[in-house]
Amino acid sequence: MGLGLRVHGESINLDEVSVHSECKKLSNNESVDVDMVYDFLVRCRDEVIMEDYCRLYILLAISEFICPSCKGIVFPIFFTNVDDFSSLGKYN
Repeated sequence: MGLGLRVHGESINLDEVSVHSECKKLSNNESVDVDMVYDFLVRCRDEVIMEDYCRLYILLAISEFICPSCKGIVFPIFFTNVDDFSSLGKYN
């Protein structure tokens, strides 16, 4: 890191494209961008179970603030990461 701080945890392979995810099933598209996730959260607020809503909200935060892409596309690996809340702490 630029500050010289140590980074602990596993690395995330952002190039991984084939993922099996429950959250990914909520979108019918191959590639998902930040705007699609945001629109889905606003439009389907009462139709989605709370756990999936929270997963998508965390996915939006990760994809927009922590690790954004230039085109606003959500990296597919993030879907599998948010499927298991307890595993989020093991990454950098």
